[in-house]
Parts: sequence; structure tokens; C-alpha cells
Amino acid sequence: MFTAGDLLAFGFTDDLVDRIMRFLDTSATDLQGSKPDAVGHTAFSSAPASLACATDAGKAHQHVVDAITDMVTGLTTYGTSLGTMKQQAHELDGTVSTDIQRLLVRAESCAATPTVGAPSQCEADL
Repeated sequence: MFTAGDLLAFGFTDDLVDRIMRFLDTSATDLQGSKPDAVGHTAFSSAPASLACATDAGKAHQHVVDAITDMVTGLTTYGTSLGTMKQQAHELDGTVSTDIQRLLVRAESCAATPTVGAPSQCEADL
């Protein structure tokens, strides 16, 4: 898992991640429901071979429609993954920061010079 600092080291600022997510969302929205123009059965003439060609064009049309649907799903999924990555990085930073603060407080209390009346309360296992 990455921290927010790791993301910055890779060039992923919060602003850049947000812009990429907006771009992916806009692209998915623009593609949603897009369909190429259908080819009519007589587009290649009425000869038997031409009708077979029109049938093949219809099958190709459906493959393009399916590919567009897959692209929309891919763009949406990628955008969601980027958002999750950013969120987890910030959550990890918060957790690590809290842990470091706790350890610093313990270390500072150990650094105080112990006296006979107030012996050190440091524990070996941090």
C-alpha cells in the first residue's frame, strides 16, 4: 500500500488524481450509450453475397457496441480504483502519523532522567 508521500514521489498529486478521475468519468459518460450507425440489409445491393456481407456488418456492429460498453466499464472501474488508491494512501498516512505520535510520546517519557523516587517506566518492546 502506498502513502500519500509515495504517490507524490510518483508524481500523483491529489489535484492530478482528481483531474484524471474527472476525465475518466466524463469520457465514460460521453461513451455511454454510443452506437455506430447500423448497416441496412440492402447497403451492399440485393445480391445474395451482398446480403451475407450486410449480415456480417451487423455482427461487426454488435461487436463494436459491446466494445464500447466494455470501455465504459473499464473507464469507470479505473476511475474508482484511482479514487480508492488516493483514499487509502491518506488513511494510511493518518494511521502512521497517529502511531508515530504515540511512539514519540512514549520515547519522550523515557528520555526524562529517572530518579530514585521516580524510576524509568520505559518498556523494551515498542
